Amino acid sequence: MEKNCVVQCRVSSLKQTEGESLERQEESIRAYAVNKGWNIVPNGKVWSTAISGRKTDREDFEAILTFIKSHPGLVSYYVFKSIDRATRAGNGEYERMKSELAKYHVTMVDTNGVIQPSINTLEDVGMSYPWSKYEPSAITEGVLATVAQQEVTGILTRMIGQEVRLTQQGYRTRRPSDGYKNKKIFVDGKHKTIQVPDEDRAGFYVAMFDLRAQGLSDQKIVERVNAMGYHSAFQNKYSKDKKKIIGRTGGLPLTIKQLQTVIINTIYAGVLCEKWTHNKPVRAQYDGLVSIETFNRANQGKLAIMQNPDGSLELVKGRRFGTDGKRRMKNNPLFPYKCILCPVCNKAFLGSSPSGKSKKGFPVYHCARKHKYLGIPKNDFDTAVKKYIDSLEFVPELLDGFEATLLNKYRKREKEVVRQSGNIHQSIADLKTQQASKMEALETTKSAIVREKFEREIEDLEIQINKAKGVRTKIEIDEDDIKSYIREVKAIMEHPAKILLNPKDLSIQGDLFNLVFEKMPTYQEIVSGTPKLSYVFKLSSTFTPTKSDLVTLPGIEPGFEP
Repeated sequence: MEKNCVVQCRVSSLKQTEGESLERQEESIRAYAVNKGWNIVPNGKVWSTAISGRKTDREDFEAILTFIKSHPGLVSYYVFKSIDRATRAGNGEYERMKSELAKYHVTMVDTNGVIQPSINTLEDVGMSYPWSKYEPSAITEGVLATVAQQEVTGILTRMIGQEVRLTQQGYRTRRPSDGYKNKKIFVDGKHKTIQVPDEDRAGFYVAMFDLRAQGLSDQKIVERVNAMGYHSAFQNKYSKDKKKIIGRTGGLPLTIKQLQTVIINTIYAGVLCEKWTHNKPVRAQYDGLVSIETFNRANQGKLAIMQNPDGSLELVKGRRFGTDGKRRMKNNPLFPYKCILCPVCNKAFLGSSPSGKSKKGFPVYHCARKHKYLGIPKNDFDTAVKKYIDSLEFVPELLDGFEATLLNKYRKREKEVVRQSGNIHQSIADLKTQQASKMEALETTKSAIVREKFEREIEDLEIQINKAKGVRTKIEIDEDDIKSYIREVKAIMEHPAKILLNPKDLSIQGDLFNLVFEKMPTYQEIVSGTPKLSYVFKLSSTFTPTKSDLVTLPGIEPGFEP
């Protein structure tokens, strides 16, 4: 009587399916079944899968078991190449599989011939008991199942361990990040992988960081990068058995959330920071798409890569909360001049509003860093700073030099603007080509459903074209625009107090003062009129210090009881 069998072929990963492993297993098992005179069911089908043998909830085995259950008595054997192809989860899982099959009178068979038929020790007297059935290869099967499990540990330890070491050395061990492509290099007699810019996609990521560093809003950056033709990278989508490509994912426009995820990814600055580096930054063995400086400016103080004196890197996150759990306000508009230095310790002042007996807050600039408390009421402090700044004058001889320098900077920057504009122009041309193609198809089709689909797609393309045109218009500036800007800047420089005392963004107050002063002044110097000014500013001869404003060290107490 002919016997029926089910056949299982397994490899661990998709990469193995690209070779001949599954095919070789199938050829060997089919030849074995023919030699035994067994039929392969159902209809000669072989269950071939790419799935880890370490799993205990295998979909492939459960599918075979379901088939056996639904066809009672049909299957006699479950055939596979070797025990490590059946499972790598150890002897316990092997015994479970064997027991599940035995419930339906199905025997496990390996083509390597390790598994031997059971023997009845009382067969000579024509008797049979559960205890008299003996499996001569049981010990060998258990050992091989255990060895298969231990082999996984050895294989993964060697492979993952080496990948971790290479990652910690700054090399690439995974598929490339979008914007890069992997490249093999020869180092110390071995091939190692680095990332190099992907000519087709790197420009999008460079633009994201550059535009963020320039201060553009995330919404505007997204619009501009999408207008340049950005879409998420395409990736193949595989069937459950990993043998067929059933579709593709990707091709979507950039979103604000995706932009913000990219901006904090240190890999684009040539720095690895992940689990395998213990979440500490490691300099990659290749250049980033942007510099660390650009990365830091793009993250606007919320995240920064800093270099320590020993050359190591440190990832610094912005401190947003104090020890009391309350949100810190680093740029409190109530204290706009905290960048001025304490005359005792030469560190920037702090600002707070402690309450007096009346429970009313009294704003004070203060400092007490390893010295006696120094507190200056906000009104006195602000008045002294405003008095000094109002007395500043811009050196007129430098205005012409400023204009020449700014025009020179513009001409250097113009190349980048032209490049971005060219990318957007090409993107618009591509969209118009797609639109023209769909219009031609619309004219020839007679199906109302298809016509409606084409009309929607043509409208969507028109929206994309108009958006791209709008972005291109915004970035295309000419020399007349620059000269108009210079006239506005000159007006500000002739009256520096307009911008120094009323900045739109308090986070740049310190930067503005650093442009005015050769060295950030102390409050004592502001009051006495003795700060060291940069060469482009001078103090008006009409400025006179007010004696009552001068501080008497070592400290000034606030005019209230805190």
